[in-house]
Order: sequence, then structure tokens, then C-alpha cells
Amino acid sequence: MMSTNKSLLLAALMSALLLHLCSKSEAASNFDCCLGYRHHVLHPMWIVSYTEQRANEACDINAIIFHTRRNLSVCADPKKKWVKQVLRVLSLRAKKI
Repeated sequence: MMSTNKSLLLAALMSALLLHLCSKSEAASNFDCCLGYRHHVLHPMWIVSYTEQRANEACDINAIIFHTRRNLSVCADPKKKWVKQVLRVLSLRAKKI
């Protein structure tokens, strides 16, 4: 009887620990990494700012994350021509301010 109670207690503690670790790893991997790219062109008029994601840091791929007027984050391939053009427009816009 005592052995069964200890086993149940150990199982409950292990379950709680596993649940805690899973929630921590989800939170750590969910800090806005791009996992893929948007394939459609995004007009510069809708973009407020951008950030760069580097594969050699915490995320798996290089990406430009465009932040839109509607508070959306759009992941784009930094090698694409349209992305480079948008970055150029944003750079010119920043120089005017």
C-alpha cells in the first residue's frame, strides 16, 4: 500500500515536471522566429518597420520580418528582389525623417 502511494506521488511529480518543461520550451521557441517566407509581394506603403532574423542566432533561417500598419509580422526571404527593393524604400524613408 505504501509503495503504491509513493509510486503515485512520483508519477504525479514527474508529470508536473514534464508539463512545466514542455511549457518552458514552447515559450522559448515561440519568441517570434520565422519558420518560412511569404511568397507574395508586400507593398512598402503598408510597412512601418522591419527587423532582421539571423540563422546563426536563435532561429533557423535568415529572414526579414516586416511589421505592418495592422500590427502584423510578415516573414520574407532576404534574397528576394522585392524584399531588397522594399528595404531600399524603407531606408530612403528613414533618411527623410
